[in-house]
Amino acid sequence: MNPSETPRVRLFPSLSAAALKAGLDKELTLWYELRAINSWGSGRLVLNNAVAALVSSFGYTRSTAYRLLKAGDQLLWQVHNSRHPVVEIYGLLRVAERFNTYPGHPVEIKAKDFRGRKAKRAWLYASFFKPSGSKSKPISRNSIEAATGVKRRQQQRYDKVVDIKRVADFAVQQDGKGKLYPIRQLVEGKCRQWLKDRRLGNIYHSRALKAHRGMTKKVNGKLRQRSLGRDEARLPKRFFLTPQSLIKCPERQGEAFLLVNKRDRLIPGRMEWCLV
Repeated sequence: MNPSETPRVRLFPSLSAAALKAGLDKELTLWYELRAINSWGSGRLVLNNAVAALVSSFGYTRSTAYRLLKAGDQLLWQVHNSRHPVVEIYGLLRVAERFNTYPGHPVEIKAKDFRGRKAKRAWLYASFFKPSGSKSKPISRNSIEAATGVKRRQQQRYDKVVDIKRVADFAVQQDGKGKLYPIRQLVEGKCRQWLKDRRLGNIYHSRALKAHRGMTKKVNGKLRQRSLGRDEARLPKRFFLTPQSLIKCPERQGEAFLLVNKRDRLIPGRMEWCLV
C-alpha cells in the first residue's frame, strides 16, 4: 500500500456477524485490515511492513499488532517465519468456511473511520445492515442479537457510534374489499389502556458504501457446491418486498407481510407492511 493512499476497508456482513458471535471480532478486524493494506491482492505481506501499516493506518501499537497477529496465526492468516517473515492472508473462501457462512455483499468504509476498538466493533456490527438507499426488511432487536450476539443495549450504543439510521415499520391489513386499515394493538399503562398502530421491527441502514462484489459470487457458488448453509436457506421467511417473491417462496412464516406500494400507504412516506 502506498503511504500516500487512503485505504478503504471492505467488510462482509455475514462474516462480521459470525465473528462477533464467536468472539473473534479482533481477529476478523485484523484480517479486514490486512486485506486493505494488501490492496494489490497478492495475499502476502512482509511482516514488518504489515505491522508498520497497521500502526500508521489503523491506530494499533506495535505490541498489539504483533499480539493479534500471533492470536490469529493459522486461523485467518499464517505467519511464515524465515529470514524475512511474511504474512500469508487466507482467502475469502477459506475464511467463509471457517465461520460456516456465506460472506454476504461487501461494503466499504474509509480506514480513518476504522480506528479504535469501539469503532471497529461498531462497524462490524453495522456491516450487518445494508447501506442507505438499499431495499431492506424489518428486523427485531432480538433477531439482531441472535445473529450477532450483540445485546440490545450494546446495539443501541453502536447505533450512535457509527450513526446507524433506523426507520419505523407498521403492520396493516386488507378487508374483504381490498381496502387497507391499520392493525391496532392494546397497550397497558399504569392507569389506563389505549390502542396504537402495531409496530414491526425497524429497518436499519449503515453509512457504509456498497463495494464491488469481487470474488463474492464465485465464492458463494463454491460454498453452495459444498452444501454450506443449505439448512439456513430453507428457514421460513416473514417479509417480502414484491408479490413475486412471496409467490415463489417455498416456505414462509405463519404471519408473513408484503411491502405496501408507496401509492397505497395509509400514511404517505411511512413504511407499511400488509399481513398476508
